[in-house]
Amino acid sequence: MKLLYCIPDLEHGGAERQLSYLAAELSRMGHEVHVASRRGGPNLDRLKSAGVTWHPLGAAGNQSRAFFFAPIRKLVIFFEMIRLMRRLRPDLVQTILAPMDMLGGAAALLTRTRWVLKECSSASLYATDWRFWFRYAFGRLSDVTVSNSAGGYDYWRTARGGRPLHVIPNAVPLDEIADADPVRAGGLAFGPDEKVVLYAGRIDSGKNVEGVIAALARVAGEVPFTAVICGDGARRPHVERMARELGVARRVVFTGYVDYLWSLMKRADAFVSLSKFEGCPNVVLEAMACGCPLVVSDIPAHREILDERSALFARPDDPEGAAAALRATLLFGDAARGRAQAARARAAGHPVKATARIYEQLYLSLLDEACVSNLEEPISDSEAA
Repeated sequence: MKLLYCIPDLEHGGAERQLSYLAAELSRMGHEVHVASRRGGPNLDRLKSAGVTWHPLGAAGNQSRAFFFAPIRKLVIFFEMIRLMRRLRPDLVQTILAPMDMLGGAAALLTRTRWVLKECSSASLYATDWRFWFRYAFGRLSDVTVSNSAGGYDYWRTARGGRPLHVIPNAVPLDEIADADPVRAGGLAFGPDEKVVLYAGRIDSGKNVEGVIAALARVAGEVPFTAVICGDGARRPHVERMARELGVARRVVFTGYVDYLWSLMKRADAFVSLSKFEGCPNVVLEAMACGCPLVVSDIPAHREILDERSALFARPDDPEGAAAALRATLLFGDAARGRAQAARARAAGHPVKATARIYEQLYLSLLDEACVSNLEEPISDSEAA
């Protein structure tokens, strides 16, 4: 098959990493794989090393003037994608994230190319922004919608009107994670008995990093720790100010995005994710595969991949509950390691190769070259394993 994936960029997000895993594996399986995006990023090397062809979109332009020329830039990218699809004649196009669902989806419809829309989140992300209703209405025209979670499946269920809708959970690069050196920590020095608390991801309102800082402040007087916040986002200045105001700034390190995250996960005593909503949380799956004890928010997306035997849960709006879970994880190491082992076993059911085979079967079914069954309902943990 000749496949074309359209995504805004190849930066640090979970959707971008998932695309790099899938596209690279499908290329290794013998398919001709192309990726089109506005910008490259840290995931581009994985694609190129696997033989995936990258197509940069849009003129470079002066980024300081991006606000004034955004409509023109989008129009340029739209026509570039039409030309690219007419030149490549891919068997199908898969769009990822809202901007490309609109631009790439429209180009696929105009070129009469089979279109797969990938849903990476859940309804809560879209509830407060009316602009996403255009995507929701337009997305009904896709040939297939694939979600990585039951929440995304439920979001699209009524829109599809009986048209194909599937759930394929995120993949975990188990071999790459196994090779990560737990000693490599990017210059961060930790004592052998020092407790390390880790967060990784965007720093925005949905990820609720403020809740992490509030929980850390509540245990600071009881447990010595260093907290490492990996990631960036619009609310980083606010979160840094909050750490200063709560008196934990000297114990919290903000690193930005890092390329040694798996090493940190293998060293950390706790990984904390207090998101208000998620799709299939990529970074939590990776922490599971690294054997890192988990404290996570009690939301459907986390319950989909974890249970009480493999993690401790707290409501996103309950810093006291999050602090209690974090305290128990740091102070009772044997129990925390037992949960981490159970979580690692659950993550082992999501290898990249298996996920790529599921997508391959779905694509072939869409092209009427093969039949595939049992994809109409969300895949349970037992089925994924």
